[in-house]
Amino acid sequence: MKRILFIVGICLAILFFSFFLAGRIMCGIGIRERINIAKKHYPGKAEDALIAYLADTNNSSQKRSDVAIWTLGQIRSRKALPILNGLYKNDPLGMTCKGHHNTVLCQYEIHKAKVSIEHSWLGAKEKNWFGSWPELNK
Repeated sequence: MKRILFIVGICLAILFFSFFLAGRIMCGIGIRERINIAKKHYPGKAEDALIAYLADTNNSSQKRSDVAIWTLGQIRSRKALPILNGLYKNDPLGMTCKGHHNTVLCQYEIHKAKVSIEHSWLGAKEKNWFGSWPELNK
């Protein structure tokens, strides 16, 4: 019986690690895709292109939230923090934009991006395996 429990535990640990690794890979792919979208239209490093994408009101609010805001938070762009602070309306749950993402920037995404930039589990210069990708800011 102990052997069966041990084997089940090992299998669950491997399964958990596999899901974690797959999530990291998929997230990285999504960040790179969004950076490439911004770089197709705007020059510079990733954060410069994403900030330009965010500033361009010709892009829909929904795309600016998805492509620029989320990605700026993921790459922990300190340069974008003053801009995000200016766009933030102290709505961490995003109640003011719920159902209106086609006309206003998502306050919940801005909040998450600000938190990601302002706080770090491992330090600003170290690689954070738990959710941020500063090394993609090229």
